[in-house]
Amino acid sequence: MATISQAELKIYIYSGIAGNKPTTPQYTLTKDKLASEDIIVFEVAELVKDYIDVYFNGDYDTITQTAWVDFDITRTYDDDSTDTLTKRAIAFLGYGEFEDGINPTLSTSFLASNTYFYIDCGERAYIPVYVSTDGTYKVEYFKGNTSLIAYKIGGSVTDISIDSRDIKIDNTTDNYRISQVSIRTADSTLFQEQKEIPPESDKVIVTSPNGTTETRYIRCLKECKHTPFKVSFMNKFGVIQDLWFFKRRDDSFEAEKEDYKRSILDIGSSSVSYSLYDHSKQILDVRATETLRMNTGFISEDHNEVIKQLMVTEKCWIHQDSTIVPVVPVTTSFQEKKEVNEKLINFTVEFSIANNYIQDIR
Repeated sequence: MATISQAELKIYIYSGIAGNKPTTPQYTLTKDKLASEDIIVFEVAELVKDYIDVYFNGDYDTITQTAWVDFDITRTYDDDSTDTLTKRAIAFLGYGEFEDGINPTLSTSFLASNTYFYIDCGERAYIPVYVSTDGTYKVEYFKGNTSLIAYKIGGSVTDISIDSRDIKIDNTTDNYRISQVSIRTADSTLFQEQKEIPPESDKVIVTSPNGTTETRYIRCLKECKHTPFKVSFMNKFGVIQDLWFFKRRDDSFEAEKEDYKRSILDIGSSSVSYSLYDHSKQILDVRATETLRMNTGFISEDHNEVIKQLMVTEKCWIHQDSTIVPVVPVTTSFQEKKEVNEKLINFTVEFSIANNYIQDIR
């Protein structure tokens, strides 16, 4: 029996409709099988990551954070025969933890780790869910046990005609059972959905295609003294998640500069002088940054995981002044909080504005 000796992997990364891949691959990798091994392994995560563009301007309907990855694998065997395999995957900028092992499967329902979501009363709330044929089929919002609204999601659907024969129902016909079947549009941007939650909702339930359900809870907090601020960040599932900070906010400003002493002598033909209004100490290379420290207020213990994901995120924004501003979490450590010890849990996180105060984009 022939055994594999070499493999060539072509990687196509693109967004939009599945199958509309570029004419040439972004990467072509070739590896020989080691004598001590029976398989050939390609590590592609970092390669794919370079081609996933994240775009978020505050509009949840236009988020870009996923891409298609098509693989063409040509295997060569020790008898010089070859075969080709084709695979397709949807790529998120998510990650697994060490305990999850090799190639962990992330959630196919809620794309967030916390059970409770805290929002500012009167504001819109968005909870990310996974949308695919094996993901979320329906999202339903409740107030108590009363259903407020339900979304059947997954992109556009196309009806499938199962039989061309017309069937008319009358009193003499047998019983017929009909199953509804649909095709979901294979658009890379439709694998994540964040629907606006009705303001009075306190619970959301997602239903998978096989009928299983998961529940998350929504808590509306009304802050009377401080101004709440919303932070959106890319979580471990590779999607944008919101986290509200309800309590005290402190802003700071820091400037850095260099200077040198220059001559201000004005040497004329018959005299030497200098201006009293000129600078002998000259400033150059001025840099200024803004930072802010915010407190979540009292929230649930499950937000330990959310804060961890916020601290290691690569994309983060704060909503303020009717726009969003890119920020970078500066806090690099925190002590996990437990309700049995803390009673009331508050998290403090420091951020820096991601762009310099002085516009220096060149």
